Amino acid sequence: MALLINRRFAALGPLLLDLLAPVVSFSLLHYLFGVPPAPALTAGAVVAGLRGAYRAVTERRIDALPLMMTVLLAVSVLLVFLTGDARLVLAKSAVTPIVGGLYGLVTNLFGRTVFYDVLTPFATKGDPALLARWESAWDTDRRFARRIRQLNILWGVGFVLGGTARIVLVYRLPLDVAVLAGLAPTVVMVGGLMLLTRLLWRPLEAVLRAGEPATATAPG
Repeated sequence: MALLINRRFAALGPLLLDLLAPVVSFSLLHYLFGVPPAPALTAGAVVAGLRGAYRAVTERRIDALPLMMTVLLAVSVLLVFLTGDARLVLAKSAVTPIVGGLYGLVTNLFGRTVFYDVLTPFATKGDPALLARWESAWDTDRRFARRIRQLNILWGVGFVLGGTARIVLVYRLPLDVAVLAGLAPTVVMVGGLMLLTRLLWRPLEAVLRAGEPATATAPG
């Protein structure tokens, strides 16, 4: 269980850090030390980017998501210093889930979906027997594959809508308010998607419980 939790945090870590680092740096640097908004927001984003670069160097591996986030960071920081618009740092944090959501929707048309790839290690927990049943169900069970694709669509649309709502709030509200209020769409979106996943989990749980007895719970 501890290993499973660690793997979940490892998967979500880059996104959470990218989302929260600018908020934390803004709150500390701007409110406590009077640092102007642009550098206060940018400092947190740079820290998040440097952490990703450090992991890539130490692990000698470059993953697609951290690479995309690093490129977005470099572009947004450059634009902040060219335009002076600190909101670009907050908007950048919304671009990643939008791109990820769109990519996930595209995978619904070709082969295995992103949701299937992300869910598999969490659902099967490294158990070879569970993994075999899980993979066999994808290939042979229409109800199973249809439910995976439904959830893939829900998460893809949710990420796109949540990121879009964040951008709207960032540019409609005063900056001091937008820094925290911009988190609301993400919190609501993730909470709603997790609830829907639990409600739609039964066909997937049935696959895990087939054959030898196995305990399966919705990913959370």
